[in-house]
Amino acid sequence: MITGSHNPPADNGLKCYNHDGREYTGDEEAILEELILNNSYQTVAWDKVGSVVARQDIAKDYERAVLSDIKPVERPLRIVVDCGNGVGSDVTPRLLSRLGCKVTTINANIDGTFPGRPPEPTPETLKDTSRLVSELRADLGVAHDSDADRLSVLDERGRYVTNDRLLALFVKILLQRYGPGRIVTSVDTSPRIDEVAERYGGRVERTRLGKTHEALVSGGDRPLLCCEPWKIIDVHWGHWGDGIYAACKLVSKLAEDKGTLSNLLKDIPDYPQKRLAFPCPDRIKHSAMEHIKAKLMKEKRVKDVWTYDGVRVNYEDGSYALLRPSGTEPKIRVYCEARSERSLKKLVDKCASLVKKATLG
Repeated sequence: MITGSHNPPADNGLKCYNHDGREYTGDEEAILEELILNNSYQTVAWDKVGSVVARQDIAKDYERAVLSDIKPVERPLRIVVDCGNGVGSDVTPRLLSRLGCKVTTINANIDGTFPGRPPEPTPETLKDTSRLVSELRADLGVAHDSDADRLSVLDERGRYVTNDRLLALFVKILLQRYGPGRIVTSVDTSPRIDEVAERYGGRVERTRLGKTHEALVSGGDRPLLCCEPWKIIDVHWGHWGDGIYAACKLVSKLAEDKGTLSNLLKDIPDYPQKRLAFPCPDRIKHSAMEHIKAKLMKEKRVKDVWTYDGVRVNYEDGSYALLRPSGTEPKIRVYCEARSERSLKKLVDKCASLVKKATLG
């Protein structure tokens, strides 16, 4: 797959999948990178490469598959769809319309320069979409990044639903649908996911950010859901993150519930959280993280500490702080959540001070 995902227009890259639609694992990526970097791959003549198949109608096959899995809604919902000028522009509005929704689109012309908004669907980039949801009195707003593997959601008042709360809602939906099961999520997600999973009979496992799909090839029971902020892999549907299918699944549940999205979310905790990034040259990332780790390991009133992807401290009061080096930028990222705004501010200030000392010396 050739995609820049949620990155700016100048960025592009290759994302590789196996025959089952599962993104490559870290080990598979390492093998491929070694072959390329060492020029150790074999080449063949042009007429021995194999066959090339051009499919102009493959989106229709996809739509048929979605519609065979998700039935038309009995309650027509008004949905605002912000496609971000990405490839979802050609599929998501049409699918939701075929499900029986009244769809209003924004940024729905495919354009790789992204004239409507930056590709990443965040609260800041979705302000126009939020206003449109509110003005039209829509039931829901959904938004994608450029390749539509991400899903962001706005409620009936145009309020952005935080990523962790949306993931917890999908945990609830799938556990209610399929019964008790395994939920795999990333290191940077909220304890609210654990709370919801426990309530509906699920068990949560965490892994490195960007690697939840590796649970599909690991030992143990097949998970019901692999998820991280913005990305949802509903394993009963397929082994890939699919923002279009997730949007249809959410709309179906909302129509079935016969209430508002706010009502559907009422038993999903909404704890205050903050995500920050601080400059850190790549050459000192390791030493900075070692300094941070040493300091955090001495924290008091700690439930446990995870060190498999940065350092995450889980406190006894339910709050947490995760500090990890960015894998793509010269930055250290900070993720904090607490049970009150006052506690969150204290935690953020402490983490910010720690990172600045570690990076400035």
